[in-house]
This record gives sequence, C-alpha cells and structure tokens, in this order.
Amino acid sequence: MSHENVAILSCVSFNINFVKRQLTNYFASHGEKAKHFLHVASDGDIDPAELALLPDMLVDASSSPFKTSELCNFGGQIANSKRLRSSQEEFGYVYIHTDADLIIKGNLVEHVNKHQCGFLKHKPSTAWPHYDRMMQDPCFAEIRKYLDISDDDIYSGRQEGSYFPVDLWFEMSTIIEKFYPVAFFEQRKSLWPIEEGIVPTIASKLLESRYTYDSSANNIVVTKPLKPSTDKRNPRDLSENCVNIADIEKTLKDKPNETCIAMKWFSRKLDDPAAIEATNNLKDLEKKVINGEAECLS
Repeated sequence: MSHENVAILSCVSFNINFVKRQLTNYFASHGEKAKHFLHVASDGDIDPAELALLPDMLVDASSSPFKTSELCNFGGQIANSKRLRSSQEEFGYVYIHTDADLIIKGNLVEHVNKHQCGFLKHKPSTAWPHYDRMMQDPCFAEIRKYLDISDDDIYSGRQEGSYFPVDLWFEMSTIIEKFYPVAFFEQRKSLWPIEEGIVPTIASKLLESRYTYDSSANNIVVTKPLKPSTDKRNPRDLSENCVNIADIEKTLKDKPNETCIAMKWFSRKLDDPAAIEATNNLKDLEKKVINGEAECLS
C-alpha cells in the first residue's frame, strides 16, 4: 500500500547527540517516507550543517533569529513551515513535535496516512497558568477577529505529536505567520505556549468551515506530567519526571489499539535505559516485519 510522505517539524537548540538519538528513533519507525525539518535556535550550540549531513536520514536543518525558550519555541515552527512551503518537495502530511519525545510503538507514516488529522483540543480552563496571557495576547486576538472566532470557540491542548494534511497546515501556518511577527517572540515576558491555543483553535475553525478531514483522532505523543523542581533545576532533568521502562510498558498496555505511540519526557542522558528500550523495540519489530514474523508494524 502506497503512503504519502510526511514532513516532520521540530525545534532543537542544544546537544547534537541528543538530537541524533531522536532522529535515529524516528527513522526506525518511519524509514525513508518522512523528512525532518529542524529549526536550530539562534542561541543554541548545534551546527545545522552537521545535522543536514547525517547519513541515511532525510534532514533539512536551518537557523533563524528565533531563540530557545522554556515557554514558547513556536517561532521556530513558523520558520520550519516557511522552508517547507518553499522546498518544492511533495508531502501529504505535516507532523509537529518537540525534541523531548521518542516513539515507542508503530510506524508513524502509516498511522498519519490512516488517520490524516489528529490533535488535542479541549475547552481552556481559567485555572490554566497561561490562560490570562492567552486571552490578553493581541496577536491571538487579531487572529480570532480575522477568522471570526468567538471566545466560546477557543480551544487549548498540548500539540506535540499532532498531524495535519499539508494543505490544512499550510493555511494554518500562513495565518500564524501573518499575525505573529518575529518581534512578538522577542518580548520574553509576554510569551506563553502559543501552539497550545492557536493550533487547536485555528484548526477547529478551518475544519468546520473549509475542510472535510476527520479530526477525531488524538495526537500521538503521551506527555508525562512534570513535577516542579525544588532546587532550581530544570524539571525535565529530574529523574522522577523522565519516562522510564515501567512507564513505557504501562502505556503500551493501556493503549493496545493505538497503532503509533510516542512518549515525552525522556532523559537527556544518552545512556538512558528507557530511551534505548524504546528504539530497540522499534528496531526489533522492524526486523520481524522484514522477516515475515509480524503481521504489521502496529
């Protein structure tokens, strides 16, 4: 069965070996039917040229003025989308994620082609720490005015592992680029994770008015909740916040019918047992499929 290629968009900043680990994991899932468009933060320590030269992997890496931020790196995804639109390459779908997840089951390309459109959406809670910034964001307000979106039609939700047909994503990203200039991302005190509000809100509006894709599927990435640090360390570096092997086993058991699953947050230690387990599981399944020992990659 033929599948349309998938463009994978992500933002990276530090530790090229950490990025290579993720690319190796994803390649074990999707093979040559996907290409990674990576944005390297301008204040990061990664050379985009080195990423683009990785053997046996399809990678388009570049940098721009956008810097890394614990709250919002979506400026990099805007830059990725611009490069994707100008690449002249043919893709059927766009998948967005971060540098902190790994696939633990299945073939990403097959899953995306089957479900076509999947993202997380729910009504935002006023208790959400970023609710006030979202509602006070003048750029988001202008988008809602432009698309005639009422406050009742605002959605929120984490978007790592979301995927969209390329025509829908191009319209979404063009609108976002139109209303979110580079200057917005330089106002560090005003930042909030904008993708958690603008992506589900714009997608829902366009799907309701101009597209007929079924969007009942969820995003692929299961995100482990982060507990705050008591000693000023980055919460993602606390061992209790990182995905472990027991987490992987529980997620696989809880989601037996999902054909592709990724998890976040994995330890940034390159010898992390859970990260090694995730990729080895994919490679073992790939060998079984090649040898005819498994019915499918799901």
